[in-house]
Amino acid sequence: MMMSPGQEVTDLRTETKKIGDALKNGKGDYILTTNNYPYNYESNEEYIGDGGGDMFDNANFTSPVSSSTRSTSSPSTSTSLSSHPDAIRYDYDTGTGSGFTAGDFVHPNISSFTYIAGGWTNGGNAGTNGALVVAGTTGNSGYQWCGWMVGGNSGADGNGSKTQVDIYNGAKVSGFTVYSSYMSTSGASDPSCNSLYILLGHDKWGTTFGTINKYNEGSTNYFNSAMWSESTSQNNVLAIYLLVARQAGNLPVQSEMQDIVDEIITDIKAEFGY
Repeated sequence: MMMSPGQEVTDLRTETKKIGDALKNGKGDYILTTNNYPYNYESNEEYIGDGGGDMFDNANFTSPVSSSTRSTSSPSTSTSLSSHPDAIRYDYDTGTGSGFTAGDFVHPNISSFTYIAGGWTNGGNAGTNGALVVAGTTGNSGYQWCGWMVGGNSGADGNGSKTQVDIYNGAKVSGFTVYSSYMSTSGASDPSCNSLYILLGHDKWGTTFGTINKYNEGSTNYFNSAMWSESTSQNNVLAIYLLVARQAGNLPVQSEMQDIVDEIITDIKAEFGY
C-alpha cells in the first residue's frame, strides 16, 4: 500500500513507483540548456550502440554496484551484453502486475535492489524525450552496496580527457541530504559524455549513508565510472544515474549540472509531499 504524502518511509523499496513517476514526469527538464547534445537511445534496452556523432560504440551499460571487486574496477569495458550480466533495462518503467508491489521492480539478479527507469523510448533521443535516467535503492535490507556503475566503449578512441566534478558532498537541498558528482569524457571531436550520479537521503526515510565511493576510469577508450554508498548499516539511500551530453566535446557547465540535480530533488520532493 502506498503511503500518504509526507509520511515517513520504513523501506524505500516500497516507494519505487512513486520515485519513477517523479522522474518520468520530469525527465524533459533533465538536459543541458547550453549546447545540449540530443543523443540517440537507439533500440537497445540495455545499452547505447551509437548515440550519434561517434558517441559510444556499445556503452552506457548501467548496473547496480554489487560487490567491492566490481565497484572498484567498475563494470566490464567490453561492448557485449554478456559481459554486463547485471545491466538494467532502460524500458523497465512500469510494474509487471495490475497494481504496484515492490516485487514488480526487483532486479532479476540482485534481490535486495529495486529500480525504475524513467527515460527510454524506442528510437527516441534525449532532445525530445528527456534524458535516460534510472533510480534504485536497497532500502533497509542491509545490503552492503547502493549505487550505480556504467561501462563499455566511449567512442572517443583514446582522445580527449576524463574529468570528475563534485557538485554536493552531503549538503542539504530542499530538506534532502545529497551527494552528487559527474564523470565526463570530453575534449575529443565527439560529443562529451557525462555520467551524473546522485545519492539522496531524507530524514523521513530514516536515511543513513555508508562510505561514499567514486570511480572514474582513466582511459578515454572506455566509459566506465561508478558512485555508491557502502556499509551494511546504510539505510534507505536512493541512487540515481542519468546520462548528459554536450555538443563538440565540451564539458557541461557545472551550474547547469547542479540545476539538473536540484530539479530532480524538486520533483521527488513534490511526489512525496515533503
